[in-house]
Amino acid sequence: MLDKATGMKPGERYCVDNIERTHQFPGFFLDGKYYLGPELLTAVGWLEGRQFIYDSLDAQGDPVFPDRIAGTLDDLKLTLIDGTRLDLSRIEARATLASQTTHGQPQREPETALTHREEQDPSVMGGWPNHKSKAPLIIGAALLGLVAGLFIRRVQRKQR
Repeated sequence: MLDKATGMKPGERYCVDNIERTHQFPGFFLDGKYYLGPELLTAVGWLEGRQFIYDSLDAQGDPVFPDRIAGTLDDLKLTLIDGTRLDLSRIEARATLASQTTHGQPQREPETALTHREEQDPSVMGGWPNHKSKAPLIIGAALLGLVAGLFIRRVQRKQR
């Protein structure tokens, strides 16, 4: 359950407007969880009330933020533990699929405009193909490799 004081609404995605010389947050918030990628498999952060817990480690394996507490969220503003204030912006789900800029910010597109590629192929969102359609191909290739390996092993045993 989202705390209303955060300013976020359920089902909407929000990115952190990063600024130079602060920790960069390349992902987005969705329903009180913070994700790095559009596949929504693993949340690397979450909200406990208004408190933002960020479960990220540095090169030595220590939390990036002490006790993993990055800061607090109030009215779409993230106040880091060092006092730095970063704005949050609502983004469309397809913006998280778009290519990343050099600062790790999802590129924002007008909500009503479709790219040329999306007009040609409705299975494409934000310029990335639908990765679900590749799953049967990958599984088939893995099975083919397994069968070929078993066949080669059997032939080698007969030759001994």
